Formats: sequence, C-alpha cells, structure tokens
Amino acid sequence: MDISLAAANLMLILVLLAGVGLTLFGLPGNLVILATAVGYGFIEGFAHFDVRFLLILGGVFLLGEAAEFGAGMIGARRANASGRAAAAAFFGGLLGALAGSAVLPVLGTVAGAVAGAFALSYLAELSKTGDRGQSAR
Repeated sequence: MDISLAAANLMLILVLLAGVGLTLFGLPGNLVILATAVGYGFIEGFAHFDVRFLLILGGVFLLGEAAEFGAGMIGARRANASGRAAAAAFFGGLLGALAGSAVLPVLGTVAGAVAGAFALSYLAELSKTGDRGQSAR
C-alpha cells in the first residue's frame, strides 16, 4: 500500500470520526459525514459506492435533521413556548447561520444560528405574551 494512500485513508477516517464527535455536541457532524462521503465519491470516481448510496445517505441525513427538529419542537412545547416562537427559532437559526457564515465561516455559522434562533424566538414569544421571563425560557 502506498504511503500517500494510507495517509489519505487515515485522514478520511479522522474526518468521519470528527463528524461523529461533532454530532455528540449538537454541532453539524451529520453534514460533515455527508459532505465527506460526497467528496470521497467524487475523488475516487464512485468505484466503491454509487450515487444511489449517496442518495440513501442524504435521505438518512434529512430524516435525522427532521427528527432533531421535531424533538426541539416537543421540548419547546413542554417549556410552554408558543408555536410562533418555535417557528421563529427555526427561521432565526437559518438566518443567523447565514449571517454568521458571512462573518466567520464554521464558528460564525454555529454562533449565528444560536443567536438568531434565540433572538427571533424571544421576540416572537415577547410579542405574544408580553412577559420577558416567559420569553427568555
């Protein structure tokens, strides 16, 4: 086995393990895993797996994200948040991630998503209840 091939395989394994680790901390590790698989497929010419595998992996990614979103909605409802606040958190997270990516890729994306989700859900809940304490929960 060529040393550069062994190094490339080791790097691939480390990136995939980093994706799993990121997922454990609530960061976008699933996206890292999916992007790594797509990149590997393009580099090696889809000799070891085909586009169908990537579509299945993408479907599993989307199902996982949907389950995570649903769990967040359930948690928000248990904390007596309104549906308006939950929807605002979703869109605030998307907008914040886009804005944060423009400022500082990766770290800005995560920080922007958190800040955007909190800010819009806080404003949505505040506009509905007028209670700052309930809005900040």
